[in-house]
Amino acid sequence: MDDTQQPTVFDTDQQQLGDVYAKAFLGFAKESGKLDAMVEELGEVVGVFNELPKFRLAMESPRIDAADKTSMLDKAFKGKCSDGLLNFLKMVAQRDRFDCLNSIHSSTVKAHDEMAGRVKATLTTASEIETSVQDSVAKKLSGILGKEVTLVCVVDPDIVGGMVVRVGDTVYDGSVVNQLQQVRAKAVKKAVDAFREKLDKFITT
Repeated sequence: MDDTQQPTVFDTDQQQLGDVYAKAFLGFAKESGKLDAMVEELGEVVGVFNELPKFRLAMESPRIDAADKTSMLDKAFKGKCSDGLLNFLKMVAQRDRFDCLNSIHSSTVKAHDEMAGRVKATLTTASEIETSVQDSVAKKLSGILGKEVTLVCVVDPDIVGGMVVRVGDTVYDGSVVNQLQQVRAKAVKKAVDAFREKLDKFITT
């Protein structure tokens, strides 16, 4: 795998707000002594909203006031999730930031993993790869990063071959496409340098 690192930045308002709310959520979840359970519970609730788009759209709608949204949350989740999580959801609804729910969850999982010394990596390949290869990649990344790596595998025929590994905002690109692009870039540079050398000789003679 190529060691070239290409940092990519996703600087959106939702992700920034997701980080802020995630920090708040993890803070009181830790104080409650139920950190792991509440993080898992948040994921389950987010899954419910993703499976019920009409419910989600209603919670995101600026036309529905905060009191009605709070009532909707009580009817849907009271007694079915922890009071701490329900109160957190109400706070998000009252501040009209339910559109950030997925970002909040993503930021929460990422921060929780960091607290536990874990990191998630996405491995993209042109076709499915054997479990032994996945384990090998995860082991190598763990050695590089000094953390436990959870590997998520994705198949994308467009990368042609090889593999692309994303860890957070960093991409380790070892795909054939990237290799070809690097070869092409080097060839173009070599041709330009040769042309400049000939031009310099022509001018000075």
